[in-house]
Amino acid sequence: MRRPHRTRRRRWALAGACALLAGLVLADRVAAGVVEGRMADRIAARQSALVAAPSVSIGGFPFLWNAASGTYPEVAVDGRARTEDGLPVTASVDLHDVSKTAGGYSAAGARAEFTVPLDALGAKRGPGVRLTGHDGRLEITRSVLGVPLVVTAALTLTGDTVTLEPTAASLAGRPLDPADPRIVAALKAAERKIPALPLGLVPSGISVDAGAVTVHGEAKGVSLPGLPGEA
Repeated sequence: MRRPHRTRRRRWALAGACALLAGLVLADRVAAGVVEGRMADRIAARQSALVAAPSVSIGGFPFLWNAASGTYPEVAVDGRARTEDGLPVTASVDLHDVSKTAGGYSAAGARAEFTVPLDALGAKRGPGVRLTGHDGRLEITRSVLGVPLVVTAALTLTGDTVTLEPTAASLAGRPLDPADPRIVAALKAAERKIPALPLGLVPSGISVDAGAVTVHGEAKGVSLPGLPGEA
């Protein structure tokens, strides 16, 4: 006869435990959101190239446990920026082993990707220039006396400069020698120096897909100083 009462008590106990767990998870996420906002403010205040506040996501659960120890295993930062010459950039930065310091935050290391649309790069080269990615290489198309000239180039990173090595070329569909001095000279003139990357990141590679070119960067000992007037 007492079994229904025991069953109800168990159900109430289970419901209470679930509610407590949900409350703890909610509190954990709220606390993470506060710290994520502070980090986003620090980055936005010190990176003038950003066109909007970045999105910051702190990995690891429970967050409050990590916060109590003052360390976070991973922090992801995503944002949109614009270079000095007006090129739009989408940035994605992954910080690992982030610790709170007296003056802000520090990370043991970071990896980043900075992506620029090929159509924006092509517009900088002048009217009639079209850039596309194909099999990891850059295809440059432009009109010469009304005839399409297509040059395919491999992108490489030499220090902080993007260089282009011609691998194929054609004019009106007829193959050309990609080693033609005029083609080589034209690509040499198109070399581009990568602007200084934020957070002390150093260029480590470059890649291209169908619609964008991406600069990869790495750094060790990254610092996110506190905001002016912040304790």
